[in-house]
Amino acid sequence: MRKLLIAIFVLLASQSSGATYELTEKGVLKPQPDAKLVEVWIPVPYENEWQKVRDLKVESPFTYLLQKDDEYGNRFIYIRKEGGLKEPVEIKITAVVEREEVKPEEMEYPVPLRYYLSDRLVPVSKFKKIAFSITKGEKSDIKKVKAIYNYVVSNMKYDKSGKGWGRGDAIWACDAKRGNCTDFHSLFIALSRAVNVPAVFEIGLPVNKDGEIKGYHCWVLAFPEGYTYGIDASEAAKHPEKKEYFFGHLDDRRIGITRGRDILLSPPQHGERLNYIYKAYEEVDSEPSNGVETYYFVRKLNGSR
Repeated sequence: MRKLLIAIFVLLASQSSGATYELTEKGVLKPQPDAKLVEVWIPVPYENEWQKVRDLKVESPFTYLLQKDDEYGNRFIYIRKEGGLKEPVEIKITAVVEREEVKPEEMEYPVPLRYYLSDRLVPVSKFKKIAFSITKGEKSDIKKVKAIYNYVVSNMKYDKSGKGWGRGDAIWACDAKRGNCTDFHSLFIALSRAVNVPAVFEIGLPVNKDGEIKGYHCWVLAFPEGYTYGIDASEAAKHPEKKEYFFGHLDDRRIGITRGRDILLSPPQHGERLNYIYKAYEEVDSEPSNGVETYYFVRKLNGSR
């Protein structure tokens, strides 16, 4: 009996923390009676080592395709409707999302080259001087990333007043020293890439309770010395008691939707690349349109940890 109890204890101790969610995503298309062509891309949660998606179901009156972009591996439900829409149309997507805690661990795959390069609002070359100053004297990439993290958390304020915030403009964030999660993490990514440590932006949903989720949250995966580190600098700024945790870790109270910036959809949109995307995107007659609304609902499933 004692051996059995020890075996059970070891098994439970070896299990990582995690949560399972039922996600419902609704895309509501407004009437477009004069349109010749309506195209819609609805993002579907990505999959990686810390997030798995199962039981994906789509309810649509139109034919659809599940597409995946080449640059970041983001997934989209793509709908192409020739002719106008006389009435509102609802597209409903449901899935079960299994989310695990991210913690520092050795990578099992090479880092994509894209994670070293600039984005339109994250120009890496402009941050080399300040990044070298922040990391002066640090020999290892992990210590450099920690110094950058400490700088961002200490110098940025979570503040959504006024204008300018929410675009993920690293230069604006560096000057204004405030903003929301996009601004915190754009600055972090710019500084990290400037010292040749790859990092990628991820955006999704904060999960604090069951029901409708309004808004978004974003974070970073950084890759110093062949390891994966979860970074949530904006949460660390809001909750100083969790500062050490959010260097390296991401809790499971989130659902990732897409990763990356300057997004090229699949199939490619006719408009310019998207700064980032977590909601449905629509084009009417090959031009961007604001004729679609996105709603997210989450329920934590019984028995999830």
